[in-house]
Amino acid sequence: MSLVKKDGKSFIVAKATEGTTFVDSYYKQNITNAKDVGLIAGAYHFARFTDVSTAIKEANFFVNNCSSVKPDFVALDFEQQCSGDMTEACLAFLDIISNVAVAVIYCNPSYINSYLNAAITKYPLWIANYGVSSPSTPLWGSYVIWQYSESGQVSGISGNVDLDVMTDAFYNKLIGGNIVENIVCFNNGVDERAAEYLADYLKCSTIDNNRPYDYSNIKNVYCVGAGSFTSYCTKLIKGADRYATCQAVLDFIANGGK
Repeated sequence: MSLVKKDGKSFIVAKATEGTTFVDSYYKQNITNAKDVGLIAGAYHFARFTDVSTAIKEANFFVNNCSSVKPDFVALDFEQQCSGDMTEACLAFLDIISNVAVAVIYCNPSYINSYLNAAITKYPLWIANYGVSSPSTPLWGSYVIWQYSESGQVSGISGNVDLDVMTDAFYNKLIGGNIVENIVCFNNGVDERAAEYLADYLKCSTIDNNRPYDYSNIKNVYCVGAGSFTSYCTKLIKGADRYATCQAVLDFIANGGK
């Protein structure tokens, strides 16, 4: 792993389990060696489940076999043969493994479009999208990890390896640094003024919800006005129209942010 770090890499993701029977014999060694040289170390499970009940079984199998050497984050590798909407099953899996560490879902754009709905954005996206200058991220509009190649070369590892890049925000979240306290999000220009009132009170920035953004390192995401917002929303303030929304924000401020 020291050669991996010298090659400029900052993190690795090691396979831990697959289905309900396979445990990677090198998992503990890979995680331990990575951490020993200061690399972020993630663990992933290759899914075989096709419904909620088997997803829960696989999640418990993963937890039982990866927790002895705690990874910095955990991932559901969702690329198995399946049919229909798999969101509920994936969420059942992720809800369990998120008790181990920060959880993400690994997927490609085609699988997102075919088998998932917006509820899955409760968890950050590790997107697999090769041969492009910027990845396609349906539903999320952003990613925390992008796997951009499956045929890379890394010092200390023989053969081809997958290559990934992690956002600074997610990296900082994993190492416990640079967590932003507040941000105010709005959808429509008509609600921007109300959002700015709130941001002035909170002493933070505003952002248009239509702009792709990684909210994973934001402690509190305040959403102002009409429309749908990111799943990271921690507080929604709105009224029947822009005037009522503005008044709701002023009332929130007058009440000491409650």
